[in-house]
Amino acid sequence: MSRWKNLSAVAISVTMFSALLAGGAQAVPQDAGSVSAQAVKRASIKCTSPSGKVTNYSWGDGSYDSATVYFNNHCGHKVEAKLHFEAGGGQTTTRCMVTNGGTKGKKKFSVTRYHLKKITKGC
Repeated sequence: MSRWKNLSAVAISVTMFSALLAGGAQAVPQDAGSVSAQAVKRASIKCTSPSGKVTNYSWGDGSYDSATVYFNNHCGHKVEAKLHFEAGGGQTTTRCMVTNGGTKGKKKFSVTRYHLKKITKGC
């Protein structure tokens, strides 16, 4: 009998949620203040071994003070990547990022007044 009570509660919850959405209301996460509207950029660098694998990178496009680069290195070796930063006036600078094979994580780069634009192979 309790199985039917649980099923009824789920059906009521789904119905109420559907009614909210149909009425134009939006479902908002509890901590909506911490949700960011940054565009996510991505890049990949091919491995020399094993062939067919890559190191993946991603970062948010929202700050002129720092950039946090997330990486997942599927290679069996270290991978060097050049990070290309650009300022509003067209000035550019680069930084080097080296990741060990078979690792993933994140690295923060503090480059005041510059945006991370792209990531390329080598340093």
